[in-house]
Amino acid sequence: MRPTTSLKSGLHLMAATTALVVVFAGSAYAVDGNAVAARLKAVYGEQGGTLEFGNVETNGSTIVLKDTKISATGVKESFKAGDVTLTDVNDISGGGFKIGSLTVPDISFNPEGEADSKVAVEGIKLEGITLPAEGATDPLAKMMQYEKGGVKQINVNAKGKDVFSASNLTVKISPLTASAPVVFTSNVESFKADLTGVEDPKTKDALKALGYETVSGKIDFNGSWNVPDGRLNLDKFDFIADNAGTLGFKLDISGYTLDFIKGMQEAVKKGEGKTDEAQGMAMLGLMQQLSFTGASIRFDDGSVTNKALDYAAKQQGMKRDDLVNQGKAILPMMAAQLGNAEFAQALGTAVSAYLDSPKNIEIKAAPAKSVPFAIIAAGGMADPKSLIKTLGVTVNANQ
Repeated sequence: MRPTTSLKSGLHLMAATTALVVVFAGSAYAVDGNAVAARLKAVYGEQGGTLEFGNVETNGSTIVLKDTKISATGVKESFKAGDVTLTDVNDISGGGFKIGSLTVPDISFNPEGEADSKVAVEGIKLEGITLPAEGATDPLAKMMQYEKGGVKQINVNAKGKDVFSASNLTVKISPLTASAPVVFTSNVESFKADLTGVEDPKTKDALKALGYETVSGKIDFNGSWNVPDGRLNLDKFDFIADNAGTLGFKLDISGYTLDFIKGMQEAVKKGEGKTDEAQGMAMLGLMQQLSFTGASIRFDDGSVTNKALDYAAKQQGMKRDDLVNQGKAILPMMAAQLGNAEFAQALGTAVSAYLDSPKNIEIKAAPAKSVPFAIIAAGGMADPKSLIKTLGVTVNANQ
């Protein structure tokens, strides 16, 4: 064989091989963009919202949903989200898809019925999204799961004035499984609210005198959820206001199952156009599926209490100490109306200690065992005072 013939054959073989590699490499990383888009739309619809888009563009593992419109549960109108981009999209063994990230362009819209208000949202992104296979029987298959989400900035403008903003909202969620509780954390790095637009004259004057015409701070939130029995535990939900204090909530309930969530979504859809009373009754019926294990409300003072006491004393032409002593004298009489002498005494002791030295005060409900919401509702209607004992309510200060 001539050298030139061998060279030509080698070049032809290399060209053919290269073409095959390109073809197979492309097919290995390409996904069916329309199938992914349809599945995303269906799963999001299971959560009670709507997702509409024009055409779908696919480039390897990147998919773009053109001219997207989105609405959330309980919201009639949808807003334009533009071109939503999905990156690093891959098929999952057994069906379904894994999406590396979903990015929504910056959006701006007028809230329903508030033409003079505008909400702007920037930097919306979800990461580690799992879309379960169509037709999967696992209850979790009806939920869109993601590992991390975030929004860089939210701004609310009313009548041409910025009244609220929040920066760097993040949420992290561990994988949803039926064998271990799901752990979630969320926080708002910073928020700012302009309260100068408050219309009530007394409230407006009080905010100005206390120095809270503008309030800033952050929000921290974490907890866990056990899917099978619906045990939802909010370990921390803190609203932290700079130079004011921290208002914290905790909640422990069971029965918050996938069926309960589905029932809520259906109730919201059916309640559209109905009266608030009808919607409330529907929700009340659903709440009967839940059981109460515990809860607490705690306030850690950051200077607002002393400011408020000084302001109240000035308004009434009194000295602060006299105002505090007057409050201590009135409190036992008010607490006696609760019909629980032991709790009334504890309440009086705690509030007195807090007024003398404002550090923290906490009201906690911790029944000996879980109490069905049906019993709580019945007790609340028949004898509200009995709930103090039923729920094991206590109050403490400066602890």
